[in-house]
Amino acid sequence: MSKTRLLWIGCLESEEEFKIKSRKGYNLASAQVSQYNILTGLEEITDLVFDSINGSVLPPYPIYKDRKVEEVRWSHKENAFDISVGYRNEKFINRINCKNAMIKAARNWIKERYNNEELIVFVYSMRTPVMAAACEIKKLIPNAKLYLIVTDLPQFMDLGQSKLKAFLKKIDFVQIKKMQQQFDGFILYASKMSDFLKIPKEKWILMEGLYDETEMNSENSERSIGKSEYRKQAIMYSGKLDLQYGIGLLLEAFMNVKNPNLELWLTGGGNAEKYIKDCAIKDSRIKFYGFLPSRQDVLNKQQEASLLVNMRLPSEEASAYCFPSKLFEYMSTGVPVLSFRIEGIPSEYYKYLLAVEHETEESLIETIKIAFNMEEYSRNEIGEKAKKFILSEKNMHVQSSRVWKFVNESLR
Repeated sequence: MSKTRLLWIGCLESEEEFKIKSRKGYNLASAQVSQYNILTGLEEITDLVFDSINGSVLPPYPIYKDRKVEEVRWSHKENAFDISVGYRNEKFINRINCKNAMIKAARNWIKERYNNEELIVFVYSMRTPVMAAACEIKKLIPNAKLYLIVTDLPQFMDLGQSKLKAFLKKIDFVQIKKMQQQFDGFILYASKMSDFLKIPKEKWILMEGLYDETEMNSENSERSIGKSEYRKQAIMYSGKLDLQYGIGLLLEAFMNVKNPNLELWLTGGGNAEKYIKDCAIKDSRIKFYGFLPSRQDVLNKQQEASLLVNMRLPSEEASAYCFPSKLFEYMSTGVPVLSFRIEGIPSEYYKYLLAVEHETEESLIETIKIAFNMEEYSRNEIGEKAKKFILSEKNMHVQSSRVWKFVNESLR
């Protein structure tokens, strides 16, 4: 059997370049972490090394500070070739420019790096530039096998967009659906995606993400059950602070919980910032921290809270078609997690969550009160069970092994 070659097509950046782009307006930290976790997990279980072709998902100039995005080459490990393509970042045509640059990079990769091996290509996210680059490879190497990792559906990205952008997105989705036919298998983050995309049962697997155990540093790992001295009476939300993600409901519910010792901590940024600041003036228990300096600072802050909250709402149409990646981060802390019941979260998770049964202020208040009326040991025990579930069932090795098994079965 010929040697197997792995290629990643996505939006990865080198660690250094990610920091540079973040300072200029790039804000996809979760995608960066998710991609490295999947790529690293697959490398560990296969003993193979990925090359990668990437296109940055940037807002257009001048929202992002650079009109021209420079090409960046690096190696994420020995013998790896990684490229983030350069392109002109002009409004409305930046995605087309990125797509063309990625197609060119794919052709060059075949000329410079490919040597007639069995080629398996993993494509991250249902976006035109990455899918077009993969389809170009399939055209030039018909025996290549393409696997698409669908984290979100295009219809539910960039909510609140202009009418023109919404129209362009509809046209774009026609292209996406056409390119979808070229793929040999799909790794879906929510099972209902298969219905929406009309993917046959044998061609997809549910893999709602994976957790990198190395993120659990020794200091944080001590802050678990029996270590309540680290914890304050506080509810914490960290992430995108947009009103469509239930931030208003959380604030209103919290202000009606009459516990003078309980605080609400919010970190991150979004269109709800002014509303949060106005509420903090009315209720001094609300603490808004904005963006913390680093991801580790966010993880450390989570460890100090008594309850972490996921505010994706059942009424959001998107909630049925996505898995909140924040759950992995939350549950791995050992701090108990409160969440609404949404279709995108598999039922097995609710054994380890404090579930809000109805999308009402009253139901949210009731669940918060239940959490803080528990004995502290009982509340911490819920968090510890959730942590063990994530570390044992959703770790990098387990989830990557499931994906690799699916790939091998589909190759037969």
